[in-house]
Amino acid sequence: MEVTEEKRWLTFLSRWMFLLPLPALLLFLSIGLLVNASGNAPIELSFMIAAAENPLGLHLAGLAIILQWGSVAVFFIALARLFRKQFPMKSTFLSAIGVGFFIPMSAGNLHWTASMDLAKRYSVAAGDEQRELLQQIQMTVFQIVESRIDVANLFWGIGILLFFLMARKVVPMYIHVLYIVSAVIMMVVFFSNLFGFTFPFVLIPAFWLVTLIAHISLGIVFHRKRKEAAPFEEAIPERNVR
Repeated sequence: MEVTEEKRWLTFLSRWMFLLPLPALLLFLSIGLLVNASGNAPIELSFMIAAAENPLGLHLAGLAIILQWGSVAVFFIALARLFRKQFPMKSTFLSAIGVGFFIPMSAGNLHWTASMDLAKRYSVAAGDEQRELLQQIQMTVFQIVESRIDVANLFWGIGILLFFLMARKVVPMYIHVLYIVSAVIMMVVFFSNLFGFTFPFVLIPAFWLVTLIAHISLGIVFHRKRKEAAPFEEAIPERNVR
């Protein structure tokens, strides 16, 4: 990769990293709106009540899912371009994983379209029909949507491993530790769903906390690297290329 192109991707990432937390904040906002609208209702019923009375929270949740995994796709593809010359094979796989995030992105559209349709039908349905719709929302949102997001959990874990292998010489180890912790949590989520054991929900806030700290920290590192006179690629000796 030519220095000019490498610096171009480094400049892009030094700015993109600070945008990555925004979809997560939007997701938290949408969840807050849904919870506020539904009160103490069960989670399956809360989607119905919230979407039927105030669809804004549901729309924001779907948008947040699309932006969340779309931004991660750009993140991985940009990282792959940054390290393309030093690690051609690893960067190719990382690019493929980035493209693969279009699968969980589709969960966002399904989240608001299918759920909104069911919510409208629920608001005019009789008692027996409402119970049937509750089962449908559980199958739609909590199975189809979540199964697509499970793909993101797997891709995130693999992508972070590739990032570690490529950037371990140029990125501080504490940032790698943060990303590895978040990757381990997502892999635990993936395998818990695969093998059917209960995932400790308390780890989800931990995932978001360490991931957002890692994003901001990496953005600061890339920002400093961009201002250094020496090319970023010089920090990775050619003899380490595999």
